[in-house]
Amino acid sequence: MIKRSCLIIDNEDQIEEIEKLVRDAKHQGIELDCHQFNVGNTAYSDILSGGYIDIDKVCQEFRKKFKGIYFDIIAFDWDLEDDNINGVELIRQFTSKKIARYSPKIVYSGVLDDVIKDIIQENLELVKVEEGFKPIIKDKAITKIKSLVRNRVFDYLDRGNRDPMILKFLSEEIQSTELIIVQVLEQYPDLIFENNFVNAKFNGKTFQELADFLKNNDPIANEFKREIIQQVVSYLTEKI
Repeated sequence: MIKRSCLIIDNEDQIEEIEKLVRDAKHQGIELDCHQFNVGNTAYSDILSGGYIDIDKVCQEFRKKFKGIYFDIIAFDWDLEDDNINGVELIRQFTSKKIARYSPKIVYSGVLDDVIKDIIQENLELVKVEEGFKPIIKDKAITKIKSLVRNRVFDYLDRGNRDPMILKFLSEEIQSTELIIVQVLEQYPDLIFENNFVNAKFNGKTFQELADFLKNNDPIANEFKREIIQQVVSYLTEKI
């Protein structure tokens, strides 16, 4: 069996859905470690302020609860029943605070089509032209729609399609290079690389320091990935 992990972020309890998801995954040859993170549920008041989602508290709780865990996929509920925070905004906040940056993300909702329609209808105005009136979409709507396709979200889907999509993704997709390297490095954070790098910047660095380069999207992160791959290819190449 292949081992995979996922996280479901919803304002409603997902225990029954997760149990079924784990069973279905097993039938497909996947050993699934699936967690839930309740955001917006009044039963979890520790991450709320005045009854509303408190982003700082959410991020703090996420880091504490899932420290050292890397998810192969994270599913966000669009409607967290909060006036200011929905699933896409939560992803944006996570990205800006460098949380789960390399985990692929999906957003699901039972009313996603209605959400898009509402964005357009609320920001549509008629402008008078010579021929009559012309419908114009305000910049505010364009900004909101753009937010739906940013932030490393690879799919938006109806709630009923969430779990089949998670299983399809986990059975077909591979982890990002960054995620794989970070996972390996952080298993042994105190180990130190020998001075065998072409780029002297990496010599003597601990595994954790280099993992941080990758997680923080440091400018030299791509250089490190390139050299790691080159070193591995060189090591595995048959000597002539």
